[in-house]
Amino acid sequence: MFTFLLTVMGRVIGVILLLFNLHSVSSTVPVSGDPLSAMRWHHRALVVFAPSEQHPLWQDQQQHLEGMVEGLRERDLLIFRVVGESVSLEGETLTESDAQQWREDFIAAEEGFTLVLIGKDGEVKLHQNHPVEKSELYEVIDAMPMRMREQGMGRL
Repeated sequence: MFTFLLTVMGRVIGVILLLFNLHSVSSTVPVSGDPLSAMRWHHRALVVFAPSEQHPLWQDQQQHLEGMVEGLRERDLLIFRVVGESVSLEGETLTESDAQQWREDFIAAEEGFTLVLIGKDGEVKLHQNHPVEKSELYEVIDAMPMRMREQGMGRL
């Protein structure tokens, strides 16, 4: 009986948290200031670096991401794109963000491709110099303890 009550309470709390997180992206991640700090505990982030949109690895990664929209939303994942001197979130340019500072913070070469996955806890979970495919990205995210708890609360 006690286990049943705990399960019910967990699901109720999960629903409350889900409803709380259904606010729009702009309400939890400001366009100015430090968007990565503001999203902590609300969203995961995929930060993709490239010198230009013509970079072949950049183009490969964009094609992979196009086929993952629903799965990324389900996993509370936001995409930050750092191309040249521009930083954008979900297609919206972050005017106060310094692309060079992002490259320094995430050890991303100015002339190369880098991909960084950041968990809801703000820690780097994946850092690589080649595109990530759907299965690999989902596998890394779904193995995170917080994601496993989300799945246990019926957030899927």
